Amino acid sequence: MKGQETYEFDPRRFFPSFFRVSKAILLSPREFFHGMRMQGSFMNPFFYLLSCILFHVLVFGVLQKDPLFMLRTTILGLVFPLITAGILFFIITRGFKAQGSYETAFRVNAYASAVNLITWLPLVGLLLEFYRIYLIAIGLRACFSIKLWQAFLAILITMAIYITAAGATGLFSGGR
Repeated sequence: MKGQETYEFDPRRFFPSFFRVSKAILLSPREFFHGMRMQGSFMNPFFYLLSCILFHVLVFGVLQKDPLFMLRTTILGLVFPLITAGILFFIITRGFKAQGSYETAFRVNAYASAVNLITWLPLVGLLLEFYRIYLIAIGLRACFSIKLWQAFLAILITMAIYITAAGATGLFSGGR
């Protein structure tokens, strides 16, 4: 990292900031997360998340030609990182006794959404979802000062919670 550079998306300088942050996250995630602000405002990382999701939805939506799918993807793309951050924060602070804030966990998830810029590519999308998991693990490790295996374990537990919730929802809704 050059000097004391702090990474933060700045919506007022949208394009240069978006490009700089996206490039740093995707190509130098360790540097990015070590230089990421841990607090300050939810708005900048939220706008970054929203921008990545909208880009993905617009590109993928053009391919799918399904407005309902586009709307559902946008809503879920905004809601899931908020929930995921809460679950990860709880696991890391309670289970591993690490110090940090919900905001920091949200920031890691929001900035890891950079993979949305390229997950729409056929055949590459699934591999990039694994890269998203890696990015979140690297971010959690850097921001919460935990071991990498702890970050991956927290992510796996979070995924198990989602799978269990989806199964329970399917069970109660009659499998629909």
